[in-house]
Amino acid sequence: MEKLNIRNLTLVIATALLASSTVATAGTGYRLSSKSPAPKMPVASSAHRGYVFGYGGFVFGSSWENTGAFDMSDPAWMAYCPTGMHTNPAFDPANVPMNWDTDNGWSFGGGIGRYSGLFGGSRFELEGSYLSNGVDSLQYAGFALPANFDLSTKTVMVNYLKEVPFGSATGYFGGGIGWAWTTMDGDIDTINYGSTDDGFAWQLIAGIDFPITESLALFTQYRYLVLDDQTFTTDFGDFSNTTDENPTSHSVLVGARVSF
Repeated sequence: MEKLNIRNLTLVIATALLASSTVATAGTGYRLSSKSPAPKMPVASSAHRGYVFGYGGFVFGSSWENTGAFDMSDPAWMAYCPTGMHTNPAFDPANVPMNWDTDNGWSFGGGIGRYSGLFGGSRFELEGSYLSNGVDSLQYAGFALPANFDLSTKTVMVNYLKEVPFGSATGYFGGGIGWAWTTMDGDIDTINYGSTDDGFAWQLIAGIDFPITESLALFTQYRYLVLDDQTFTTDFGDFSNTTDENPTSHSVLVGARVSF
């Protein structure tokens, strides 16, 4: 199950405090309507109907619990077990526990959206994103094995965001649903992977926008992404590992939104 350590949680809290501090010192010269960021002057902000946005940021490391299985029709699988493991009666080649922790990684993405007056101020978005984390070791049936692979995920999501007035800025929260493709690329103890699996994905989003001009706003954002269970197979096709629980990730992002 994916876990946040204390240091990561502290970073999330610090980001939120920084956002609050920025709003408190932004002054009264700007506001952010449900349509677009705009100075306090006679500006037809209602003319803004849509926007484009882009972002990048930090993805926290997470824990993956997997179950591996050898192709039992090929007796050559024994050569890929740590020394003596295949002679251990407690070892089940069709049920091999594999656990790893990903390193902290990075993410970027962007998309297009439309403003709506629904529920007093809402947004609808179509976006694409990319996330990447590395793994340098893992536990394989109780054995520590070296590893050198990346887990990268591409998503296409449809989001709904509800806007909330927040001083001279605008906060928002919501979520999205879509599809994700995750690739495991690299090796576990010299056994190579170049495998991709895909499935349903959903996410929760919370953030705050800071107005810069009539059409430009900067934002900071938190995301919680949940993937469908993933299965990855070695390049030789003789072994596969499947997640025991839906992989999840936490991200802190910064970006910009331009209204039109």
